Amino acid sequence: MDDASSKEVETIAVFGGSGATGKALILCTLKEGVKVRALSRSAGGIDPSLLGLEVLEGSLSNRDDVLATLQGCSAAVCVFGPRPPYRDIFCAEATATIVAAMHKIGVRRLVCQTGGMIGEYRSNRTLTFQLMTDMFRRRSPELATDREGQERVVMESGLSWTIVKPPRLADGDAKGRWQAGPDVRVGMLSSITRADLAAFLLEEALASTHVGQAVFIRN
Repeated sequence: MDDASSKEVETIAVFGGSGATGKALILCTLKEGVKVRALSRSAGGIDPSLLGLEVLEGSLSNRDDVLATLQGCSAAVCVFGPRPPYRDIFCAEATATIVAAMHKIGVRRLVCQTGGMIGEYRSNRTLTFQLMTDMFRRRSPELATDREGQERVVMESGLSWTIVKPPRLADGDAKGRWQAGPDVRVGMLSSITRADLAAFLLEEALASTHVGQAVFIRN
């Protein structure tokens, strides 16, 4: 058997794989020949029949479940978040559990998606987008505080981290192009398809281009 055929296939851990962005990330990753281990509260939320995918049923709050998901992985990607009616406040705590498990098991690469309205990044936002961000903070202070706390956990993790901050997410086919970086500005009309976001998340997990940066991204 030659070296190419005997080389072990890379595996990444996906936390939040049952959501729309998580499913796009899993499909994108498998398409590129990379294996996925995904943790889900309900294994039925992710199609377990996909070749190269292993779904573990468990909780983000359970350290043993998180450790099991990370076994044999080279990187972790977090794409979880609260769903309507946005009453679940768990992102900072769950991310802290993942970070602790990564240190224990020796996984260094962490890519975490939050959002364009999270944190103090006024220079990255147009005036109207900043006004929308301020309104979000007033209407959902606990949610905003939790997501900002999640970003702090990542930044203070001591890992090789990247935070990815998309504006509005769109369905549909990938456009195959995007703008991404710590200086990218987003506005009210800015968006990115989940397919393109998934491609960027995977690219970051494998190539580590933006280590130690909070990256805004848009089509």
